[in-house]
Amino acid sequence: MNILEKYISEIFDFENNQDPTSFEDRSGPPEELPAVIGLISLNFQELEEEIEKRIIQMTQVEAKIGQIITSELAFRNKINLFASLYYHLKDTYHFNSLPDYEMGYLKELLKALTKCEELRNQMLHSTIKKDWKTKKIERKKVTAKAKKGLTEINQQVDIPFLYNVSDYIVSMQMELEQFFIGFKKTLPNTADSK
Repeated sequence: MNILEKYISEIFDFENNQDPTSFEDRSGPPEELPAVIGLISLNFQELEEEIEKRIIQMTQVEAKIGQIITSELAFRNKINLFASLYYHLKDTYHFNSLPDYEMGYLKELLKALTKCEELRNQMLHSTIKKDWKTKKIERKKVTAKAKKGLTEINQQVDIPFLYNVSDYIVSMQMELEQFFIGFKKTLPNTADSK
């Protein structure tokens, strides 16, 4: 093995450079900031899986077919598909929402799901740094768009705020689960058919 091959093997070859030691052995106890950022990411993944599961449930297709339908959709497109399916099924299927307020409820649910995506994107598509002396945490996002040019957003955040983002995402996943309690085809109203 020449010097370049050895270097490539030691530095670039991920499969041959696995360390079996635990997180704590490598880094010590977890720090709050990276842990809560990880929770935001993981909880959003679970929310996205919940929407996919409910789309599959509403389409009543085999799970693999449902995965084919949903796997390449962006989160916003999943929300749109979810809403379209609801509008199509609302008169013939039971959803667990406030009677006589179904449309208002759905509107708020869709806004909340969109808010989850916005919050996740704000946190994960930004640079978040902690000043270890002052203990302050800053989120920084730099964009360059045709309409506005170069824009820089600086926002002070704290651990409780980041946990609130994570918890909000979890609560919307739970809300989706509750929305489907008792999901079933409703019987036609015989009084209307006379």
